[in-house]
Amino acid sequence: DFLEYYFDILTYINHRKSRTEQFKQNAIKNNLSQEEYNKQWKLYCGKERAFLRKRRIKTKVDHFHLLTQVGQGGYGQVYLARKKDTSEICALKQMSKKKLLKSNEIQHVLTERDILTATNSSWLVKLLYAFQDIENVYLAMEYVPGGDVRTLLNKSGVLMEVHTKFYISEMFMAVNSLHELGFIHRDLKPENFLVDANGHIKLTDFGLSRGSISSRCINSLRSKLDDIKDKQIIPRTIAERRTIHKSMRKEKKWAFSLVGSPDYMAPEILDNNGYDYLVDYWSLGCIMFEFLSGYPPFTAPTMDEIWLNVYKWKQVLERPVYVGEDEEFNLSDEAWDLITRLITDRSVRMSSLYQVQAHPFFCRDIKFKDLRTKKGPKPPFIPKLESDIDTTYFDDFNNPKDLLLYKDIMAKHERENKEIHPDEKDEELRKEFIGFTYKHKDFKN
Repeated sequence: DFLEYYFDILTYINHRKSRTEQFKQNAIKNNLSQEEYNKQWKLYCGKERAFLRKRRIKTKVDHFHLLTQVGQGGYGQVYLARKKDTSEICALKQMSKKKLLKSNEIQHVLTERDILTATNSSWLVKLLYAFQDIENVYLAMEYVPGGDVRTLLNKSGVLMEVHTKFYISEMFMAVNSLHELGFIHRDLKPENFLVDANGHIKLTDFGLSRGSISSRCINSLRSKLDDIKDKQIIPRTIAERRTIHKSMRKEKKWAFSLVGSPDYMAPEILDNNGYDYLVDYWSLGCIMFEFLSGYPPFTAPTMDEIWLNVYKWKQVLERPVYVGEDEEFNLSDEAWDLITRLITDRSVRMSSLYQVQAHPFFCRDIKFKDLRTKKGPKPPFIPKLESDIDTTYFDDFNNPKDLLLYKDIMAKHERENKEIHPDEKDEELRKEFIGFTYKHKDFKN
C-alpha cells in the first residue's frame, strides 16, 4: 500500500503538470485577454479540484452495481456494471491474482493496463478504472455493446466483398493505432475486435502486446512443432475446411486458448530469429481470408494439424474456387492479391498502413481518413440496442444452453481453485501490482 500510494501520487503530479502546461499553451495560442484568461483559469482550477476529490476515494468493487455477466476468461469473469456514484456503464473484468501468478500471466495483465491507459484512440477500447483488492485485480473498461466480430461471422458465415472492405479497413486502422503506441498485438483474431453502438470497430485484449509471449509457452509450442513438422499435410477440400471450421466454432473450441490462436498466428513467432509488428499483418490477412471464404486458411480439426498447416503454409494456402450456385463467393483478383501480400514471407509482406491504403482492393472505394466519420462508408451492421445496458449481442450466462459452451473453462477453474494454496502471501501478490491503480479524468466515446 505504501509503494502503491507514492507511485500513484507521483504519477498524478506528473500528469497535473502536463495538463497545466497544456492549458497555458492553449491560452497563448488563443491570444486570450487577461479577463478571459482569468475566467478560463478559474474554470480549469475548479475541474482540477473536482478531479482531486474524485481521486481521493479509493475505488472498490462495491462501488459498482454488477448487472450481469457478459464474459468468461481464463482467469476470471467480465461483468456489465454501473458505477454507483457516476452512473458510468462499463465492462468490469475481474481476475484472480493467484491464478495469474500460477500461470505466469501477471506481466500480460500489466501490459493490458498500460496500453489501455496510454491510448486516446477511438479505435482502441478505453480504460475507466483499474484497481485491486486482496484477491483480485479489476479493469473497468468502456462497454462496447455490439458484441465481437466472431459473433457477427457466426451469424453471416461469409461476408460480401463490400462489407469485408469496411471491416478489414477499420481493423487496419485499429491495429495501426496500437502500433503507433509502440505495441504489437500478437494475438489478433475476430474475437479481439468489438462492434460499437454505431457499428464501428474497436480493438481489445492487449495482454500479449509487449515483449514476447512467455518463453515457456514458446518452448512448449516449438517442442510440439518439432514432433509434428515432418508429418505429411492432410489434403482437404474447401467444403471440408468450411464444415470443420463451422462445427468447431459452434462448440467454441479453443476460444479460451491462453497462448495465442494458431489459426491466425504468423509462423515466425515460433522462429528463433525473432519477430516484429508484421505478425499482426499476417493475422489480418488470415481474418480477411475468413471473411471472404467462411473459414481461416489453415483450419483443421486438431491443434497439431493447424500448426503443421501454418508451418507449411506455402503448400496449404490456396485460393478458394466455387462453381455452380456458390460461384458468387469467388474472391476478386484484387482481394486475393491483398491476401497473398499479407500471408507471405516476412521479407516481402506489406509493412505499412500507407501500402495497405494504396492497394487496388481499397483505393477506389475506401478513404481511410474518412473511416468513423460522417463522410466515410456506413457500417453494414448497426446493433439494435434497447438501452445502454443491452446485452443482446453477448452470451447469456443465465441460459443453461449458453453456459454449456463454457463447460471446459469452468472445469479448468474448478481444478485450479483446488490447486491454489490458501496460505500464499497476499502481500507478496500486492507488490506484483504496484502502480496498477488508475482513474480516468474524463471519458468520451
